[in-house]
Amino acid sequence: MEYIKVLVFITCISCSVNNVSMQGYVRLAEVPSFLIHCKETPVSSLLQCAALARASKDVRFFFNKQDSRCRWNCTFLYTGSTVMTDQWQQYAIKLLRNAALSKTATASSVLDDDHSKWGAHYATDGQKPTVSIHLFHSSFQTSPWFMITLDGPYTIQYVRVFNRRDGGGERFHDVAFEVSIDGSLFKQRGFFKGPGMTNQVIEILFDYPTIGKYVRNKITQGTNNALHFVEFEIYTLE
Repeated sequence: MEYIKVLVFITCISCSVNNVSMQGYVRLAEVPSFLIHCKETPVSSLLQCAALARASKDVRFFFNKQDSRCRWNCTFLYTGSTVMTDQWQQYAIKLLRNAALSKTATASSVLDDDHSKWGAHYATDGQKPTVSIHLFHSSFQTSPWFMITLDGPYTIQYVRVFNRRDGGGERFHDVAFEVSIDGSLFKQRGFFKGPGMTNQVIEILFDYPTIGKYVRNKITQGTNNALHFVEFEIYTLE
């Protein structure tokens, strides 16, 4: 009887992991280099934890199998270190190809029209500067936007924005993430209410399926707004 109970328990664990995979999450061995601040609650299973993450459109979540606790809806700060214990396991949407790297980027405006300091191209160069130049920075306007043109229509899983690292992170607020196939008709596929934080890494899991060639983010509320961030990444299935 004990053997049967153990076998059933192992089988249930396997089922739970498989169900998590079906939710689109996989376990990642490496610990992300972010400090995390999350919601936390007891859960009955790994699958319930995944369901909480999926409901809040999280790219990643954390599960403590020893205490059956879940951390989700996290805020990530790009600091180069993370305090984690061996008890916590990280699950995330599988890291796919960053289709935005070195791709053409355009914007509604550039601060002082100085593209050498704040041009849109800095947001796709793979660099994450800590200074106030060599990052993308729009002018101050009602609805600034930033857009990346991919090589072709791709199935987009999620996007990741590295907010400005030297200050002013709260200006990233009420941001709609929009996708288009032809560059003229855009549909909103994600939203970040904010306000953001300096040094924050913002991950937005898109509505599925999302297929597009043009990906745009745009501030939708307020008047004297500016978009500025150091990197914009787009993760696709292809």
